[in-house]
Amino acid sequence: MTTARQWWLRAAAAVKDRKSLCLTRVAALRPASGVLPRRPELEAAVIRATSHDERSVDHAGAARVFALARASPAALQPLMWALARRAGRTRCWAVALKALMLAHGLLLRSDLAPRAARLGRVPFDLADFRDRSSPPSKSSGFSAFVRAYFRFLDTRSLFASQELDGGSGDADDEDARLDRVTKQQHLLDLLMQIRPYGDGMEHGLILEAMDCVVIEIFEVYSQICTGTARFLVGVLGSAPTTPRPRPGETVAAARRRRGVQGMRVLRKAAEQSAQLSSYFELCRGLGVLNAAEFPAVERVPDDDIKDLEKLIMSHVVEGRSKEQDKNHGKALVAVDNSSVASKTVVTKEWVVFDDDDNAGAGGGQGHFGNYVNPFLGAPWATVAGNENLLLV
Repeated sequence: MTTARQWWLRAAAAVKDRKSLCLTRVAALRPASGVLPRRPELEAAVIRATSHDERSVDHAGAARVFALARASPAALQPLMWALARRAGRTRCWAVALKALMLAHGLLLRSDLAPRAARLGRVPFDLADFRDRSSPPSKSSGFSAFVRAYFRFLDTRSLFASQELDGGSGDADDEDARLDRVTKQQHLLDLLMQIRPYGDGMEHGLILEAMDCVVIEIFEVYSQICTGTARFLVGVLGSAPTTPRPRPGETVAAARRRRGVQGMRVLRKAAEQSAQLSSYFELCRGLGVLNAAEFPAVERVPDDDIKDLEKLIMSHVVEGRSKEQDKNHGKALVAVDNSSVASKTVVTKEWVVFDDDDNAGAGGGQGHFGNYVNPFLGAPWATVAGNENLLLV
């Protein structure tokens, strides 16, 4: 039952949003100034999508923002800067969290945009965010949730910006692939830190944010599995690749360096599989809808990890002669689809995984299998016919 205090807080929040819209409307009448001219109609859409309402996301407002971003890649930068202005001024956890969810969606849309229109690093900082809109007993939990979401988003945008700048363009393909998997594993660690940090945080808005996080976890983890499988094929397959030595490095040293890095990736993957199981159990207990649809994550047995490490290091130290290939055989991690929970088995045939270049970019259709991505499902119909987005 809604109390009188809750009604008063919602009324005060609505007044704040209306005031922001009025100021935006006034700004539209002023002459343009600054390096990046302000786009009042985009700012108004952002304000509506990041209202102070703590109950849930304004789906119509968010759909309008994403539809504008899809309609014109040139709108990505102005929308992100409008979000930066909104997020940089607020001390309300609901506004900050909605801004982060919108920024997350814009980054996914940026991955599909032409190179010249892509976004770089997020232009705002919520690393030290402190909520001032909730009672002290709850504000620390909401603040921690917002800071955790920002850490992930900031790191994700940093990695995307580095790839956009071509920071690894001169690196060996295998080295670059392992570096990418290592970065994705770091992102997965940050994603699993996005969780309630206090009691009484079962708000609809929190659960909707975690729905988006679960979708991102699935896509990042899929990329980690694909990258790890490609590494194993490149090292232990019938046509193994030789790493390109760095300046002053021998081929043997290059093989050892790649083998050591590959083993770190394997150990981290085994560790994260157990952490994912716990995280999804937490999400199911909270009622996160997307988490309820995912199958259980099976941990890679320690014995299998040790066997793979021995095989990798045997190739590193002894080379890849045909006789050694015959003596050691060919090992791989395959997936037994006989049950919902995947099991690890060792076979003598390699499985080749199809390339999924769109993984992690949100996909082209806004969903992955039966799991709807809430970021990319906004129809253009929500914007079409809406001639004046500045109406209060």
